[in-house]
Amino acid sequence: MTNVRIAEGRDTEAVVELVGKLLAELGGTPPPSDIMYPVFDRFAGGTDAGFVALGESAGRPVAVCTVSFLQAMRTRGGYAIIQEMFVEPEWRSTGVGMEVLQFALNHAVVNGRQTVELGTPYHGERQIQFYQRAGFTEVGARLRWRAEP
Repeated sequence: MTNVRIAEGRDTEAVVELVGKLLAELGGTPPPSDIMYPVFDRFAGGTDAGFVALGESAGRPVAVCTVSFLQAMRTRGGYAIIQEMFVEPEWRSTGVGMEVLQFALNHAVVNGRQTVELGTPYHGERQIQFYQRAGFTEVGARLRWRAEP
């Protein structure tokens, strides 16, 4: 049985570990924990910046979904972006990911966000199908620009 809840300060290490696994799986290098901790602190417990949904099974964290709250005219105000979504490999295709995603979507709506957006990795056909089952539709590519350090 899965328990899904808003992650709190006591969940810092578990959330950072799960997000780190996601970034490594995508071929990236996770930032050092001391950089990720203060970012998580801005979401812990749910804030006006967003929240983190944490899925647990048998008391063990197995899935995470981080959500940021933003503003845009095109969305008539507040909207949300799913920034990171990860399910431990052995828990994929068990329904845990959908439970965490539905919890996150419901929490976003309760907090006044009628629109939720996200990006998927290159060749993310499986991920796109997962999100489409939850009601998402494709609206275009997501691009990124970064300033040189």
